[in-house]
Amino acid sequence: MSLLDEIEDLDIFTGGEFSDRAIIDSPTSDLRSLSGIFDENYQDIFDVGSQTAEGRKFCFKVQTNQVKDLRHGDRLTIKSKNYLITSLQPKDDGKLTNIILKQEM
Repeated sequence: MSLLDEIEDLDIFTGGEFSDRAIIDSPTSDLRSLSGIFDENYQDIFDVGSQTAEGRKFCFKVQTNQVKDLRHGDRLTIKSKNYLITSLQPKDDGKLTNIILKQEM
């Protein structure tokens, strides 16, 4: 049994003091804002000899039951930056979803 199985109120994680608020721009959703954990992960994409490509992976971890009508191509604004949803990935038991984002310039 995981810690998430024992905790019924996931707002402790996604709406707590370390969470961020996203503004939603979606033609398919009535949802206008959402709280979650925003993460900007470093990624070493490939390493061949002395050549290395690196980048960032933007992820917004949210409660699955709040994002059922979000789709690829919808837009989020987090910390005054605009992002495009490229993937929705349910995690573990399905209570949380990682929204994978691409930063728009």
